[in-house]
Amino acid sequence: MTDVISRLIDVSGDTNGCESVMRVNISRLLWISRRAASNMKVIPVPALSDNYMYLLVDERTHQAAIVDPVDIPAIQSAVKSAGAELSAALVTHHHWDHAGETANLSTTYGNKLLIYGGDDRISKLNSKVKDGDTFKIGSLNVTCLFTPCHTRGHICYYVVEESGKKVVFTGDTLFIGGCGRFFEGNAKEMHSALNEKLASLPDDTV
Repeated sequence: MTDVISRLIDVSGDTNGCESVMRVNISRLLWISRRAASNMKVIPVPALSDNYMYLLVDERTHQAAIVDPVDIPAIQSAVKSAGAELSAALVTHHHWDHAGETANLSTTYGNKLLIYGGDDRISKLNSKVKDGDTFKIGSLNVTCLFTPCHTRGHICYYVVEESGKKVVFTGDTLFIGGCGRFFEGNAKEMHSALNEKLASLPDDTV
């Protein structure tokens, strides 16, 4: 992803951070979901007024995870439409517009639901992760990338399917045209998150 990130943002001299009005490349997510050889499906789920959750589905096992849960009815509808079983939540950071419904999600789906995240401020967190930790959603391999700055416990989730297809969920670390605000970190940390951590991912990562 080196070339992609270098075109999007250079924060080496920025102390305030920057935001893009575009948060996700929906067309590319739909493209990877529709590829015939792929068991990995990513379903964008609109939430709030200008945000997205993502339902990550392993179509081989029908196991699913919701990324950044903030709208329970929308999650339930997406899970039902996908014919999936929700087994986990992948929370990038503790802000309410990304983690605001983790407590209600736990109540709705029960204690067996795994809530992953890197910050104890996430309500009902029961699977705390750190940089380099790995786990599976069905047959999909997930690697945790620690990217502090927007918040000090921010985690990105890098997902690889057995066929080699790859996606990364970056939360508020990286948008289409910029990076997140520096609420709990500095330019050096964001530079490292973008130009070392995320830029090291393969160029065909969506």
